[in-house]
Amino acid sequence: MPSLRSARPEDYSAIVDIWHTGWHGAHANLVPKGILEFRTIAHFWLWLERSTDQFYVALDGDLLGFVALNGSELVKMYVAADAQGTGVAKTLLTYAEERMAKSGVRNAVLFCTAGNVRAQTFYGRQGWRSGDTFPDKLWLPDVKFEEFVVDTHRYEKFLI
Repeated sequence: MPSLRSARPEDYSAIVDIWHTGWHGAHANLVPKGILEFRTIAHFWLWLERSTDQFYVALDGDLLGFVALNGSELVKMYVAADAQGTGVAKTLLTYAEERMAKSGVRNAVLFCTAGNVRAQTFYGRQGWRSGDTFPDKLWLPDVKFEEFVVDTHRYEKFLI
């Protein structure tokens, strides 16, 4: 079982590597191709630096994955490729739900790009229920040439 804790600056490089690799593996074929120019390692660093989310990591010697929370929202969760299928994602999700519940959140929410079947299946197995689907603008750095939009599912879970 991995240990879990708040992310520290020394974790950021591994977070960005896992996030970049995981995002491309899960989303690159689901989003407008033009957004890919804004999904470089440098942009993931910028995204992390500007984030107001709370990041938590799973470790077992190496950083195995991370989850980011912001109030009642589970903002993002990624697991290193070699740790997928080992229970790390479930451990991170349970930890995130417990953190939110302890902070008073009763109705948690997360957003999942439509077509990300692996994530949709996982969240469903963990008791998250799909709500509406809506067009969502993707994050871009300050310099914007156009907006990119994808269909996104809203998932909810009542935390006891």
